[in-house]
Order: sequence, then C-alpha cells, then structure tokens
Amino acid sequence: MTETQTIELIYFTGKTCGVCKVLKPKLLEAVQENFPEVNIRVVDVEEEVEFTGQSMVFTLPVVIIKVDDKEMYRFARSFSVYEVLNKLKRLEGE
Repeated sequence: MTETQTIELIYFTGKTCGVCKVLKPKLLEAVQENFPEVNIRVVDVEEEVEFTGQSMVFTLPVVIIKVDDKEMYRFARSFSVYEVLNKLKRLEGE
C-alpha cells in the first residue's frame, strides 16, 4: 500500500440481521486493532437505501473493501473475520 492510498471497509447491516449483530463487533474491533489506518463505514441498509442499491447489496451481511474508491473485495452472507483481515493484509503488502 502506498502512502496516498485510502482503504475503506464498508459494512452493510440491518436491524433484522442476526448474523450482522454477532459479526459486526468482532470484525470492526479486529480491523481497528490490526489496521488502524483503514476507514470503516457502517451502513444500515434500511436508512441508506439508495447507497445500498448503488452498491448492489442484496443480502446481509456484506463487507466491501475499497482502495481509492475502487472495489477490491466483497464478502457476502457467510464469511469470517479472518478472511477479511487476510485480504486487508494482502492489500497492505502490495
């Protein structure tokens, strides 16, 4: 990762998503701990309907990792904290 790159992690969640409630604190804590320079945005799909649609999110939970506003990785439905951290580590190594 170059000094000028911005990495953003967008976490799509919803009030009725049970998996989201369990995964979100674990994932966000792990990302903040291991990758403090990553910008985290939590999107409530019921409140940000337009952005959710533009992001082509049709299931929950969804995590999108963007570098300089370009989507690099997308995780949907069943994925682990480890998988997300692994991709962030890969981005940092580039």
